[in-house]
Amino acid sequence: MSIATAPAQSLTERFGFAVELVLRGLSLSLPRRREVAPLALGTWNRLKRLVARFSALVAAVEAGRFSSARRTKVGDRQPRAVPPAGQNPPQAQVVRAPLPKSYGWLLALAPELNTRIGRAQIETLLADPAFLALLAQAPQAGRILRPLCHMLRITVPECLRLPPRPRRRRPPAPSGDPQPTPEARRSKPGWLRWPKSPPLPGMQRAPGWPPRRRIGTGPPDN
Repeated sequence: MSIATAPAQSLTERFGFAVELVLRGLSLSLPRRREVAPLALGTWNRLKRLVARFSALVAAVEAGRFSSARRTKVGDRQPRAVPPAGQNPPQAQVVRAPLPKSYGWLLALAPELNTRIGRAQIETLLADPAFLALLAQAPQAGRILRPLCHMLRITVPECLRLPPRPRRRRPPAPSGDPQPTPEARRSKPGWLRWPKSPPLPGMQRAPGWPPRRRIGTGPPDN
């Protein structure tokens, strides 16, 4: 008797299932916490976009259609053609609350069991050899996983960390202008340059005044 084994899940399926668990935890927190409601739609769309981008990236790598080079430079992009004002009817603008930016905000917003299980599965996925092989071929996968790690308070592994940015060097001082000398910087204005006063003449003692008493050593007074 042979036991049928389930086929191994692909990276896309594992990532999508983990994110689905996080979204399920978010939906369970929705009726319990008021602060979840304004952020639910934006969070849902953000996570769904991450899943779609990851799926497209994996499919492109597996089909051999992925190129690590940048497709179009920013300066070479053509601006979009804006239609005349009368062609498109006015649409109502939906005001959405901006998503938080603090570290681990999604885990704090929806601390449900499903959210924590999905978080644990994402941590397992980041250490999987199949994901590391994908990351070696497509480093752009880090752009998808790093925001998710930030939302769920997952320590970013070494393979996903960005190199430190080089410090900007300060421009050197212009060499054409001569630097003032210390004497020129410390020179006083003309109205402070008064001549020194002559020394005061010695005051003579009046006759009959007792001699001054000296303290210490020295030549005696005549």
